Amino acid sequence: MYSEDFTPDEMVVVCMAREIKDWDVLAQGIATPLVTNAYLLAKKTHAPNSTPMFHMGNCYVLEPRPVSLLYFEKYVSTWAIRFQHSGEVTMEHLPSGRVTIEYFRPAQIDTYGNFNNTCIGDWHSPKVRLPGAAGIPEVSITYKKILLYVPRHDKRCFVPKIDFVSGVGFLDGKTTREEMGFPGKGPYHIITDLAVLGFDERTKRMKVISLHPGISREEIQEKTGFELIIPEDVPITEPPLKEQIRVIREEIDPLGIRRLEFLPADERDELLNRIIEIELSR
Repeated sequence: MYSEDFTPDEMVVVCMAREIKDWDVLAQGIATPLVTNAYLLAKKTHAPNSTPMFHMGNCYVLEPRPVSLLYFEKYVSTWAIRFQHSGEVTMEHLPSGRVTIEYFRPAQIDTYGNFNNTCIGDWHSPKVRLPGAAGIPEVSITYKKILLYVPRHDKRCFVPKIDFVSGVGFLDGKTTREEMGFPGKGPYHIITDLAVLGFDERTKRMKVISLHPGISREEIQEKTGFELIIPEDVPITEPPLKEQIRVIREEIDPLGIRRLEFLPADERDELLNRIIEIELSR
């Protein structure tokens, strides 16, 4: 049964989880609670044999614990089946093809799926210094399946031209990845709070795969800094199931840590303090 009671963050988590298949190996970076929620939801529902690999602790986990701010690293380390150091992750694990899915959250993305996590503005004098590319350049050209997510779909993220290329998409739409010698297939889907997006097979331009319930063609185009391909018969995204919402709220993330990626600064600080207070009291 479909749920009629779900929030935008839960819709994003469910859509992200749907991309995961059983036996997938799921890599995750740091400070991305929506990704954690999606991985745990998939593992607890339709993909029980999937294996998360958390960069926080650099370990594989078969029985991950609920999402936590203060104790998550302790949880995943306690239940890990294998640890690896950063050099092993970078030089052996990531290029090996073992990882089948990893989600990235771009600060900027263009119509061809090239994305930026390095800086806003000129490299030599940026307006904002972002976390950095880390291993994104390497994996964006080698991974078989690149997935992205954007909690707040707006023109600051979806831009005509990104300020720095951290992750490689479909280049200029004309030069192929094959011509550049890239073994990976490029970005597959982008999950946002408005829609599921993909890329046109011929032009490599971004297109709408489905619109979330209540979102119009006009709204998503207005919040995008370039022209999207929106098919005339674009479907509505399948709503979450009641059981998926129950698992998220009761088993995976009862503290609502996933919401931290959605909230503006003041509300985020308030939620952070509340979560820390609850966890310290246990």
